[in-house]
Amino acid sequence: MRLRPSMRENYRYLLARIEPPVPMDAKEIFLVISDVYCSLFGEIQASYAWIAVMEYTPPYGIFRCRRGYEHTVEAALSCVTSIRGIPSVIHPFKTSGTIRTIREKINQNKVDIIRTGKVKVNETWISVEINSTDRIDLKEKGINHNMPLYITEEDIEDLYYDE
Repeated sequence: MRLRPSMRENYRYLLARIEPPVPMDAKEIFLVISDVYCSLFGEIQASYAWIAVMEYTPPYGIFRCRRGYEHTVEAALSCVTSIRGIPSVIHPFKTSGTIRTIREKINQNKVDIIRTGKVKVNETWISVEINSTDRIDLKEKGINHNMPLYITEEDIEDLYYDE
């Protein structure tokens, strides 16, 4: 017998990006998240939250929880430091009442990298990726974070590319 909609449990779906995007089983992710949630909020709250991993397609994971617990699940996702011994980070960035809108958000976030190269900024060569939305991502370790790097269209024309 099916329950009427007013009698069903209300769920919330969370979209999160898992870095690095290593192929792994959803069960491994679930075990890590449940351990972190239990250590933060206790086993009783974990049993009320009903956390589930709906699907994982690298680098995105879709998680389900009961309505009202989405903020605590987001906190638990943010506290994950390693999965299967691999240093990992989970970044939750979208919460919705339907899984359909979460899947639409995944399709919006897919960005194709057109080309990679090196750019000369302040007499240093930095690796960059230029994607289909004309966004330039600097991909160099050890960049001085105090140095403002605001790149405008005029600056893009002046950059020296070494591909």
